[in-house]
Amino acid sequence: MNFDRVFFDSGGTLYGGGGGADPSPAEVHEGRFARLGALAASFGVEVPPAELGEAVRACEDESPSKWGAGYSFVRLVEDVFERLGLAPAPEVAALLADAYAGPRYRSWLYPGTPEMVEALHGAGLHLGIIANTAWPGFTMDRAFRGVGLLRYFRTRVYSCDVRIDKPDERIFRLAAELSGLGPDHDPSRILYVGNSLVHDIEGAAGVGWRTALRRSTCETSGGLADFEFDESGELTEYVLSE
Repeated sequence: MNFDRVFFDSGGTLYGGGGGADPSPAEVHEGRFARLGALAASFGVEVPPAELGEAVRACEDESPSKWGAGYSFVRLVEDVFERLGLAPAPEVAALLADAYAGPRYRSWLYPGTPEMVEALHGAGLHLGIIANTAWPGFTMDRAFRGVGLLRYFRTRVYSCDVRIDKPDERIFRLAAELSGLGPDHDPSRILYVGNSLVHDIEGAAGVGWRTALRRSTCETSGGLADFEFDESGELTEYVLSE
């Protein structure tokens, strides 16, 4: 094989929407107010639903620019309850952030994704995640555990935790370092798999990594990516056949 490590983006690359009997991503997102209100009430914090919804919507508009790359659902929840004149303990704020995020279902994964990840792991590759996300790391890890994939990803770098967004080269270099690679490693031995030309393909190529584009949000990379694919099995074959 030509690769020692394969890193993945998350949404749009591993996850691709809803299906079957499970709630859709839109339905889960819509339920964020009810989840927040119910959990807050369980800690004795009663907020009228309309008031809570108004505060959440306002902070969803304001908090991302306030916190920049460090914006996370924990920051959002803290801003929401500060707006309401409340101050949940940090331990409770973390739980509220997790409730706000809600579940991700296995049915949301692209078909063949679990089999692809298992095959690459079984071949001895070091797998990891580099994601631009407001989901704090403990929530992202919980979601990956829920769909059965967490144990395969040894190195996980989430932008809101490290306060660096893709395509900033620093987030890719940090992931390589955290995976155990030294400064003299051969970057062409790392493959990055994503669906964004700017954040994923150009970002990873900027540090010398090879790249694979899942054509979920654009039809082609126009030659920017080393490989392009539609089906998960195509990526498995590409990685393991070289």
